[in-house]
Amino acid sequence: MLILFFLNLLICIGLTASIYQQLSQALFSELDGRLQTAADAIPYILPDHYIEAATENPPRQLGSYLENTARLDQYAQNSGLRYLYVLSLDGHGQVVYLADSASPAEIAKQHFGRFYQRYQDLEQHTLNALKTGETRYGQLKDQYGHFRSLSLIRQTSKGKNYLLGADLASSTVNQQLWGILSKTLWLGFALLIIGSIVSWLLASKLTEPLRRFSHAVQRFTLGEFDLRMPVKSRDELGNLATAFNAMGDALTAREHLLRQLAFVDRITGLPNRTRFVEIVHQHIGNAPPPFAIAMMNIADFHYVNDCFGFSEGDNVLRAVADRLTLLKPLPVLALGRVSGNDFLLLLQCRDQNELAEIIRKIEKVLSEAIVIDDHRVNLAMRFGVSCYPEHGQDPEALLRQAEISIFSAKEECQFCIVYSPSREVDRQSQFTLMGDLREAIEKNQLIVQYQPKILLSDMHVHGAEALVRWQHPVRGWIPPNLFITFAEQSGKLRTITEWVIKDVLRQQQEWQSMGLDICVSVNVGVGDVEDAQFVDFIARQIANCERGINLCLEITETGVMRQPDLMLQNLNRLRQLNIKLSIDDFGTGYSSFAYLAKMPVNELKIDQTFVMAMNSTFESISIVRSMIELGHILGLKVVAEGVETLACWQALSVMGCDEIQGYFIAQPMNASRFTDWLQHDLQQLNLFSLPNMADKL
Repeated sequence: MLILFFLNLLICIGLTASIYQQLSQALFSELDGRLQTAADAIPYILPDHYIEAATENPPRQLGSYLENTARLDQYAQNSGLRYLYVLSLDGHGQVVYLADSASPAEIAKQHFGRFYQRYQDLEQHTLNALKTGETRYGQLKDQYGHFRSLSLIRQTSKGKNYLLGADLASSTVNQQLWGILSKTLWLGFALLIIGSIVSWLLASKLTEPLRRFSHAVQRFTLGEFDLRMPVKSRDELGNLATAFNAMGDALTAREHLLRQLAFVDRITGLPNRTRFVEIVHQHIGNAPPPFAIAMMNIADFHYVNDCFGFSEGDNVLRAVADRLTLLKPLPVLALGRVSGNDFLLLLQCRDQNELAEIIRKIEKVLSEAIVIDDHRVNLAMRFGVSCYPEHGQDPEALLRQAEISIFSAKEECQFCIVYSPSREVDRQSQFTLMGDLREAIEKNQLIVQYQPKILLSDMHVHGAEALVRWQHPVRGWIPPNLFITFAEQSGKLRTITEWVIKDVLRQQQEWQSMGLDICVSVNVGVGDVEDAQFVDFIARQIANCERGINLCLEITETGVMRQPDLMLQNLNRLRQLNIKLSIDDFGTGYSSFAYLAKMPVNELKIDQTFVMAMNSTFESISIVRSMIELGHILGLKVVAEGVETLACWQALSVMGCDEIQGYFIAQPMNASRFTDWLQHDLQQLNLFSLPNMADKL
């Protein structure tokens, strides 16, 4: 009897521990799901483009911060959470608030994170998450208390990390855990009592059923919750078997619910990605005829959520799912929903023509208006498609290819794109190149080349443009128009610009020691000139120069007009540093001439598209002539780039252009070759000054 009692005790402890572990895991899964949902909702609670504006340099605050704080708090309270907030890194690498939630009492006590106020948790989890870009679940301890926290990392359109945070008080979590523990202990205690009674009865009467029941309990503790004990009588043993089966039914139902949450989309009831992969795998196992997997995206769906709210947005997703269900079983064999506004479709088709017809049929069904609050909403769809067996025989590979296709469809604004291996190769190549760019500066793979500019009045070289080139160790020379785009996407363009300025100033010091005084022009981004810290950087570099500097910054015309007041302030500071300023690509933007007259610039640089077109159209000649006259009216020097022919040089000379640049003069070259070219090759051009006929035309 004693052995049976201790065996029953161990079984109850193991079963209670197993039940408690599963229930606690389910609790944390549910809590983390609430934190995820609340964090994802933050950008939609805040004003449109709030985070984009707050992460600008300098940051801008949209709407009333206290109203935003109250809205976040209201949503947090409705979601059963403690805090919602948005964090980012400032220019000094410190974590700062972009938005925070707080109750009215906390607001009254100023006990909340104000805009751009610094924040620090005790273990610096938020700082590490922002630096690594990795989402984090776990415990968080700061001045406001202890929390179960989610740090959800997202990026702005400019590639800057920001953190969407959602906190649940640890006391609340502990309270729920205590509740689970209490119920589990009561259940374990009840099982212990029942087991003790059964043990006593079985020890005296039914030893064989006891062994059978003990074996069943052991299997039950291993997770076989579908195991049932036969009820052969209504005595104590039968009641124990009934209780055992009831507990198994409860745990089986709980496991079924958890499995449903793991494989079924909560909003539409459709299979999620994991379940859809299983369906495709089963379908492939039946040796099917050719089929296709289509990923369907509802274009601009965020406008529905913005205008009508998330609840109505969910109703629209359900309506789309219902319409797609009506197409089953043919030609739609299976449906799924990935996340957000993306759906998965398993389509039976023999060839590309039939596939195109099916896609058009689906689009026609979904194009019918959906009524929301007496408003008729018409949805537009995009499709990315991969085909079996043409593009692969693995479900995961087919889904990945469909994702690549839908990404291309979104990027190119196309209705439907069928997967092509070249698209994946291009994306992999671009991704690899972006990673290599991070090492280019550290490993001295970037090179500055100089293209001379000739002053037409004396046919001498007084200036040059610095052009950065990338000598990749494997791919060779990378075109600037390719890696500059990557630099903008990865946030490395400022670093490259600063490196070029440092190298140009160093080279100028060397040239001046040789008796050469060349004005070097450097292209800078609009965001650079709008940033006071960039101007401070240039001031520090100039202060470190032992000799004088002769530097010109070229700024695109379209960028000048974005923030006029801030731009003027920074441009005036640059002029005080004896830096010349040029408006690059003049004629391609939309600047106001009245405002242009106020700009503290020295020159206008005519875009090469107009200059090159002079060889083919008379209208382009008139346009260039007008630009030259406008620049002279404003008292500016006019530079023409893209000069590639003798006729173009002669026309610009006659029209009174001040300076020219292009392959007709020389191609970009490194500093050593540029020096030799000045001393030897320039004279071989045999160029001479032509009369300026601008005043007589």
